[in-house]
Amino acid sequence: MSANPQALALFAKGQKHHQAGELGLAESHYQRVTKLDAANADAWHLLGIVAYQQGKVDKAIRHYRRAVELRPRAAEMLNNLALALRAHGEFDAAAEAFAQAIKIRPEYSTAAYNLGLLHEQRGDAAAAERAYRQALATQPNAANTLTNLGNLLRRLGRLDEAEKFLYRAHAASPRDAAANGNLAMLRVDQQRYADARALAETATRADPDNAAWWETLGAAARMANDADAAVGALRRACELAPDVAANHLQFGLACDETGDRAAAADALRRACELAPAWTRARWNAALALPWLPHDYAEANAAVARVAANLDALHAELDRADAADAAGWFEAAEAVGLFQLAYLPGDHTATLARYGDLVERVVRLAHPTLAMPIEPRVREGRVRVGFVSAYLHAHVVERYFGGWIRELDPARFERHVWYTGATPDDRLAAIVASADHSEAPPAELPALAERIRTAQLDVLIYLDVGMDVRQAVLAAMRLAPVQCAAYGHPATTGLASVDYYLSADALEPPGGEAHYRERLVRLPGLGCAPRAPVAPGDGAWFDALRDGARPLVACLQNLTKLPPAFDATLARVLAASDGRLVVFHRGEALARRFRARIEPVLRAHGLDPARHLVIESPRPYAEFLGGVARADLVLDTPGFSGGGTSLDALAMAAPVVCYDGRFARGRQTAGMLRMLGVDATIARDDDHYVTLATTLLADAARRDALRATLRERAQRLFAAPDAVKALESFLLEATRAPLRT
Repeated sequence: MSANPQALALFAKGQKHHQAGELGLAESHYQRVTKLDAANADAWHLLGIVAYQQGKVDKAIRHYRRAVELRPRAAEMLNNLALALRAHGEFDAAAEAFAQAIKIRPEYSTAAYNLGLLHEQRGDAAAAERAYRQALATQPNAANTLTNLGNLLRRLGRLDEAEKFLYRAHAASPRDAAANGNLAMLRVDQQRYADARALAETATRADPDNAAWWETLGAAARMANDADAAVGALRRACELAPDVAANHLQFGLACDETGDRAAAADALRRACELAPAWTRARWNAALALPWLPHDYAEANAAVARVAANLDALHAELDRADAADAAGWFEAAEAVGLFQLAYLPGDHTATLARYGDLVERVVRLAHPTLAMPIEPRVREGRVRVGFVSAYLHAHVVERYFGGWIRELDPARFERHVWYTGATPDDRLAAIVASADHSEAPPAELPALAERIRTAQLDVLIYLDVGMDVRQAVLAAMRLAPVQCAAYGHPATTGLASVDYYLSADALEPPGGEAHYRERLVRLPGLGCAPRAPVAPGDGAWFDALRDGARPLVACLQNLTKLPPAFDATLARVLAASDGRLVVFHRGEALARRFRARIEPVLRAHGLDPARHLVIESPRPYAEFLGGVARADLVLDTPGFSGGGTSLDALAMAAPVVCYDGRFARGRQTAGMLRMLGVDATIARDDDHYVTLATTLLADAARRDALRATLRERAQRLFAAPDAVKALESFLLEATRAPLRT
């Protein structure tokens, strides 16, 4: 500092004006100081700060440089010079100035933090991580640094590492909006949706005008199958940040899941307009299908539109190059055709076209993971891998968990990769029975490399189609022989999947035509599904009765009830004066179903208030207790019951079903044939109505059916031949050459 008394006085006055926000007066005083004492580094530094605060970055850089020339080891001056250089777009010079500040003062965490921000801005994640970690070495509880490093690791897919830092930031400020919101984003990535919702709700209360927290809350609710709640949160996100494409994308997906196709289409279109280069948004818009179509015309039009859009995406992919690969891969990981199987028709060709698209994306983004694998020279046991997102309490685990647990350990070495996020006792039992299991990395390419490293002989995917990321994995070549099970009973459409493991009870004659894979028909259901738990109290179901009128139940998700089935149900109710109970998984979807079916009921002379009950889900044991008290269970056409039909038959509830054209519509019929109770399998709608109304009028026949089901239902859950047949197939498939 100058020894000139006049300069000292001017400097002090300039600081007072500066602290009062009077930048012009502060600047004039600092300038007078430099005229009296041109070597006053502090005055030049403060002139730089004033210029930076005024948005005059060029001038700030000149002043900062003069200050640094006069005092080259002043770390704070170097840090501020670097900030101005970064704002001016001079990234290399800024990085050099930050690094010099840190070299002079290694404990200068602010400069290290700012250097981390610069490296993130430049896209150098590794350098940013190093800088943030250096900042934390001297300020381990700095919330901003903890948050930035945690978010960086989250974006890199290193979720376990990210949790350490984001959790620390949250623990330090448990009521802070950013601490809660950023941890909520991580929980969404970890598929811990209940935790994510609680954290995001705290963030929105603390900072209700931050769109990011509302978007996170909506995404968590949607992924937890609460689309109704998601719509409100995501609408708020769009209102607060109308130019953010991700908000409109999530809002569109939530609207779609509530059945509001018009709002969904508008939102997805807006996302594409805001981010025309965002491949995932284009895929979502192109491949959207209705969850609850109003009529067959809507369903058929949607299927035709998706088929045409697949061709357009293929044409677009023809023009893509390596620079586009990451965006295409992100889209393939996020967008599938799950709802297609719920719509009428033969979708084999469409699924194959989709499969070709996913395989092309894999070859573009990760070509080495699509390369063929030579069979290993095998000595000893066959190495069998299983991949699933649903090896917890879920219908996939219920059907196929026994494959893993019951394969002969003397002949088969079992490897398991669970890609879900809700581990429980059932997963623990599977892991305990397997020879090898590991927590897979979050990023699919890393998981694929881990699977390749296992040098499997055969790899079985249990739920391609149900979990979209499994389709991307299955589009790779991770084992010499690759198979898919019928967790989602439709072809994967992938040429990279060699065999489709289905069941004799499900497949019609000529079923091979419905698969791109080579069809394998295992005996019975192809597995030994787990039996249901003991039923709970079903008094709630009897409470829905209206006098002596029959009370019938349709147990399927409302999305499995096709539009034409509404009239069939109405005919059954009109002929029997019965009352129908269905179950919803969301109020909005229930309202749309009610709006669709009520006019049909009225057209058949029925009062919807007397003849229709839409119930919310029940705890599993209570649900079973209610099913056991139903006079009749009405199964759906097109896509029949799977787990729900197992439940109904185990509860000795008489079931009327269709004999479908495809495996997805033949599950219940296959079960009834296995039990020798095929008299309630309908040929068509008229036959269905006749069977249902005849049974509802004949209590003695229903009682006889119940007695037969009680005696025989266990056959569905004890099928040793299925596992033996699977073992024989695996031994043969690992010896035989693959199909070409």
